[in-house]
Amino acid sequence: MARQPRQVHIFLFREREKGYEYGIFQRADEPVCWQGVCGGLEGDETLEEGARREIREEAGVEDEAPLFKLESISYLPDFAFSSKARQVWGKSVVVVPMYFFAMKWDGEIALSNEHLAMRWLCYDDAYDLVYYMDQKIALYELHEKLKRGILDSTCRRLRGMAVKFTEN
Repeated sequence: MARQPRQVHIFLFREREKGYEYGIFQRADEPVCWQGVCGGLEGDETLEEGARREIREEAGVEDEAPLFKLESISYLPDFAFSSKARQVWGKSVVVVPMYFFAMKWDGEIALSNEHLAMRWLCYDDAYDLVYYMDQKIALYELHEKLKRGILDSTCRRLRGMAVKFTEN
């Protein structure tokens, strides 16, 4: 199945007595890098299908819980991907968009071999540990929407627009 030139990044979160906690994963191929679940779309997957597959494969989350599409989008340079993928995509793909999502999850996590560890952390600790700035910004967006009580209303608006998520 051909890999699409699109990425998804999903932050798992849960609510605790003292506030929200965020699931942050340590990458096996780059141990200094802590992030949410991240990966590329395959075949003709939609953004939502790809996000759900990635959290199933990398975290063992099989649930059909609501998936919240965040406003944050970032771009990765094509050289961050394999030469095989770049060859399939062709010369016109110079940057690959990464779309951010969030899912409330309070169940078990089953790490794949793509990660060395996972931690549930309060916002400040999660923000400090996340490695890349674009991911820090998406985490900030998620945290602020949760604090302001607007994450659900944002999701309802997106669901009302389409059955499946589409890119902006």
